[in-house]
Amino acid sequence: MKLRKLFAGVAAAATLLGGMAFGATAANAAATDTATITVNNAQTGYTYTGYKFATFDNIQGEAPNATSVEVNTVAAWKDAVRQAADAANGNAAVPAEYAENPAAYVATFNAATARKFTDELTKRIPAGEQGTADVNGVITATEGWFLVTSKAEKVGKSALVATQITSGNKTYTKITLDAEDGQHNIDALGQFNAKDENAPTPPIKKADGNDTVNVGDTVNYTITAVVPPAAAGYDTYKYTITDAASKGLNVSGVYANFVVVVKGATGDTTLTPNVDYTLDQEGSYDDEGGTVTTIAFPNVKHYAGKTIQVTYKGVVTSDAVDQVTNKATVKNNNDQTAEGEPVVKKLGKFDFTKIGVGNDAEGLAGAEFKVSADGGKTFIKFSDDNDGVYYPTNADYGDETLRSADGMGTQKTLGKVAVRGLAEGTYTVQETKAPTGYAENFKVTFTVTIGKDGGEGTLAADKLQQVNTSEKTVLNVKSITQLPLTGAAGTMLFTVVAVLLAGVASTVFAKSRSTNRALNA
Repeated sequence: MKLRKLFAGVAAAATLLGGMAFGATAANAAATDTATITVNNAQTGYTYTGYKFATFDNIQGEAPNATSVEVNTVAAWKDAVRQAADAANGNAAVPAEYAENPAAYVATFNAATARKFTDELTKRIPAGEQGTADVNGVITATEGWFLVTSKAEKVGKSALVATQITSGNKTYTKITLDAEDGQHNIDALGQFNAKDENAPTPPIKKADGNDTVNVGDTVNYTITAVVPPAAAGYDTYKYTITDAASKGLNVSGVYANFVVVVKGATGDTTLTPNVDYTLDQEGSYDDEGGTVTTIAFPNVKHYAGKTIQVTYKGVVTSDAVDQVTNKATVKNNNDQTAEGEPVVKKLGKFDFTKIGVGNDAEGLAGAEFKVSADGGKTFIKFSDDNDGVYYPTNADYGDETLRSADGMGTQKTLGKVAVRGLAEGTYTVQETKAPTGYAENFKVTFTVTIGKDGGEGTLAADKLQQVNTSEKTVLNVKSITQLPLTGAAGTMLFTVVAVLLAGVASTVFAKSRSTNRALNA
């Protein structure tokens, strides 16, 4: 029989295995000796099955290091191996000298052809071949050359693996490999790095503060992502963390805004931008699609199984509508992705219409208000979008005063006051100036409550019932007689008037007695 040297790439071809170089020698190997195949990075839910398609003989080398071995095709596999070899080699027929031993021909393939052969052989497993399934990532079989398949919900990638070889009282467990594509950390026979992976673990996204925010708030975000343990089996393992921020959240794309560390038992390792990772950003906070930030790690092999933590800041802008959302996604070396749960920060809002009496019953311009979150001790500064909508701002140009709209322009409703971008809380709205012609002593103070879910705030009635909570109107009057005299407020007002009248009567009575005394003196 002609002997051929097995290209080392067969043992280390893409998605392949721990294997060996093959050649001739004088020592005999036993095909019935027990051997094991260890699946490094075995994935939960996968079944790895080994099918022996060739045996070994004439081992050469100094144990435990082998240098070459003879390959003999298992009879039941001859047709399958020959057909797979033909297909892998561009449909070129197996040379005549290998007709009875096509596995020896496969031993001459380079890494790329061996990879194709593995895929083709997986399609042609002979009928009735059951193979040997792994138990906790270990396949127990007899010595030889194996096709190892992996199955989960779908057929995974297969591999070629050579086991240890026993000859007499010597066991050969190592081979010098010209290894490539992720197998070069293996120098022992009977093991390989599984390249099939489950989808990566979804990242966890968190943000500080409450569930609601104000426009202008800075939110601190944290992403934690676990590097797949399978990364250890590769020479180069790419990994990507992507963060998608919605419209209304300004995430600066400068490196200084991002801190990337690898968490460790004895401390964190801060990664270096443009060395350990790159950062790219698309979009903007005022785009409908928001901002997408991609942090790409060219190689996380040495962080296999560890946690990468990314922290950064985002500023809520007036482009936000009812909420700002943020979601992280990771992608592994096999382009499988996993999405984390989005982080949602909601915003509250309120509005009302200032109305007057007579011709002003539908809307009244010129009233001025201030809003406080601490019961009137300090007042919030706002910016105006020129359409009658106010947003809180920390900028120096902000103004504490809100004015009821004059109705000019398509976006302005006469008398309207609209406030957007507030966090959960109870706000005091205090009228500081009545419109021209209206009583200053009946300016209105009331509260608005925004709940933990943001959204529309709830207006509370004032004592004199100038606030209509269902219609969301706030009334100004020119005289006391125009106040709504209903319910408790009306009763209270009559009580006040009665007290005032009683005071007047008492004064008149006192003056009458004084006059009588003067007349009778």
